[in-house]
Amino acid sequence: MKPRPPTLRQNRRYILIRIAPSYPALEGKPLYLAVAEAVVALFGDQGAARIDQAVVATMPGHAVVRCRRGEEERLIAALATVTTVEERRIALHPRAVSGTIRSLKDRIVAPPEPIVLAGDDDEGAPRRVRIGAIRVDVTEHDYKGENVLHFETIHPEDR
Repeated sequence: MKPRPPTLRQNRRYILIRIAPSYPALEGKPLYLAVAEAVVALFGDQGAARIDQAVVATMPGHAVVRCRRGEEERLIAALATVTTVEERRIALHPRAVSGTIRSLKDRIVAPPEPIVLAGDDDEGAPRRVRIGAIRVDVTEHDYKGENVLHFETIHPEDR
């Protein structure tokens, strides 16, 4: 089947979103389900059909979401209500809107790689990790119990 000429195609808009925190890698399908649930909760089934959202690509710390032209503001409002994906607490921050995915990929800033300062040992000492320019304390749950993760700032002279 031949592709449709540009005059007969639907106009789409692509939204680049930053995922915070960036360290858990998200897959496309769970993120799509969370976004679809948020759109339906805000605008109902008819509004979701009008917006026609889809997660096109996921990268570490970022994702690209597609919608119909003219519905970008409604999709951005729905993205602001997403708080969990697969029982992980996250926030979605829109960064840019464009008509092509290629132009959005130029705007992606790679998140800083976490640096492990002290590994887990058998005595239950918490793992210390540096990421970005802020300090955050997080509790990590695994089958052995809970560990507190300490995130610290990275100073340029420490590198």
